[in-house]
Amino acid sequence: MEFKESDLPGIGKKFSIITSHGDKITVVIHITGKREIFFFEEDDYDDPLCDIVLTEEEANQLGSVLMGAYFKPEMEKDKELFLQNLAIEWFKVEKGSPIAGKTIKELEIRKKTGATVISIIRGDETITNPLPDEVIKEGDILVLIGSRDQIEKFFKEFGVNA
Repeated sequence: MEFKESDLPGIGKKFSIITSHGDKITVVIHITGKREIFFFEEDDYDDPLCDIVLTEEEANQLGSVLMGAYFKPEMEKDKELFLQNLAIEWFKVEKGSPIAGKTIKELEIRKKTGATVISIIRGDETITNPLPDEVIKEGDILVLIGSRDQIEKFFKEFGVNA
């Protein structure tokens, strides 16, 4: 997808999108509130195949429909449900922590809690998707992902308060 925004002095703004299928949609928003939508086919971006004129209220209604305010496909509902239960948590390894000096594998974090260490922030360095043999050090910030229950279990298992 390609997106472009341009000023139209004395008229308003123009927004153009070239879709992944190669079609072009241009929206002109006039300073009067009027909206014009132009649709171009892939092989002719100069002459629109059709154009639609909308009032501000009609454009807002169409935008709400496109954003899923009135209907969400089943996959979208499943994704939303999944994300409601997803938790990402940061955990700082304090001095004297029982997990300092041990590897992710040694601690069996995923096996014991279900949570996964997706990143370790160590000073200015970020270790993304650390390997199981990565040694956790004092001062590290672990970025954990899992369900809310799994994250709570991590905090309980390793004796720290959330």
